[in-house]
Amino acid sequence: MKTLFLLLFLFPSALMASEEYSIEKHFQNPAKLPANITAYLTKEVAPGRIASCQEVKPHDLFEAEIVHLNAASKAYLVKPAHMCACSTHYCPMWMFPVKAKTAKPIWTHPATHTLEILDKKLSGYRKLKEIGEEPTRGHDSIWSWDRDRYTEIDNTEWTLDPEKECRLTKQTSQMMDGRMVQHFIKCAQN
Repeated sequence: MKTLFLLLFLFPSALMASEEYSIEKHFQNPAKLPANITAYLTKEVAPGRIASCQEVKPHDLFEAEIVHLNAASKAYLVKPAHMCACSTHYCPMWMFPVKAKTAKPIWTHPATHTLEILDKKLSGYRKLKEIGEEPTRGHDSIWSWDRDRYTEIDNTEWTLDPEKECRLTKQTSQMMDGRMVQHFIKCAQN
């Protein structure tokens, strides 16, 4: 028992498993969103989308959950609490550091369906995998920590070729030297 306690104390990040957050499900452990983040988001979200949420008060428009990016760093993961602020298949999502004095996102995506916080790390922070899909097209991307925010290091976009009933894919990857490389795959296996 003492050994287990010692391992948990010395290696708390070993317990971090991948976590998945979808626009379709409310957060399991909602956190109170600070007023400065709510104000930032109210200005940031397209006014047309907020207008369609007329009956919702600004502080009820968004929901947040605190996520762990490494053993010491936490962030608010934020998404609209109501689908009126989203499109049919996608919603915006943001991540803000918990202890920041100003509302400056460290990760944002204007149109996503699912965010997975991976258990794999790069530069001491957990990687992110963002996914969006609808019947005829989709995308997924991997993000890694870059000093003070997350940056995209891999992106795959696909569209359905209705004639051949297969996916046409474009993948953009960041190499170790920082340059971006694109690959095109015609009719990849689904």
